[in-house]
Amino acid sequence: MNADQFIENDGSEFNSYEEVRLKLYFANEAGDALIATTRTKEYNTNIAVEKLIIEELIKGPNAEGVYPTINPDTKVASVAVKDGVCYVNLDESFLIQPNNVTPEVTIYSIANSLIEMNNVNKVQISVNGDTSILYREKYSLTTYFERNLDMMASTN
Repeated sequence: MNADQFIENDGSEFNSYEEVRLKLYFANEAGDALIATTRTKEYNTNIAVEKLIIEELIKGPNAEGVYPTINPDTKVASVAVKDGVCYVNLDESFLIQPNNVTPEVTIYSIANSLIEMNNVNKVQISVNGDTSILYREKYSLTTYFERNLDMMASTN
């Protein structure tokens, strides 16, 4: 090896941080509709923004009048985007819903939040890599979910 085969790093190139503005969808008080919120977050650019979105949804809202949609014990196994589809792999805690929200609200909280990204058109959710699950006895996870604006809470 010689000197020109080494990377010289002053600390600003690896593990750099950027600020991103996220549009996240959380539940209304009744748990049957979505409310859009925005959150500005500084994040490590070595992490995909799509994974950051899922992690922020799991953390829950930081504003009044909106409620969590995903079990806070849920762990993100992986998030990847290929050909406009965002593949979200969560652990089995995702299947346990401690909050009073409908299955539609949980699914479209994830889908609508991710589809805010320019590179995502559809979302597929899996649990421990398995898509053959029927989420809350209603939604097959083999489905590719698209944006659903009908889930938005009315502003009246």
